[in-house]
Amino acid sequence: MEKVGNVLINLMQDLSRYSTNGSAHIKINRSMCKPEQFKALFNHFTRGTILERIELDVEELETYVNCSCGYNQTFERDEHAGYTRCPRCGKFAEVVDRPYELVSPDPSKAGLRTNIRFS
Repeated sequence: MEKVGNVLINLMQDLSRYSTNGSAHIKINRSMCKPEQFKALFNHFTRGTILERIELDVEELETYVNCSCGYNQTFERDEHAGYTRCPRCGKFAEVVDRPYELVSPDPSKAGLRTNIRFS
């Protein structure tokens, strides 16, 4: 799992690239930190930057198991090696454990930032 500081930097880089219209919605991995803690860190480290006025909405991101047999379920344990046995078929299944997900602006649909207004 990535460290909170690295995730914060990656998120700030992502948000610097996309046009946000003043707000962003992300999901942060629950094993990393609580959403309100991440929001406080974001607000602190974006002071004096172009991201300082973004209203950030933070939710928990679930970890889940994804198996080739079609099994897909949330995963509750914090410790894993990136895989676990599927409870349905017994094969090894992938544990999808992302540090964060940018929900809005959607990177696949958002336009790149074209200008920066200082006001």
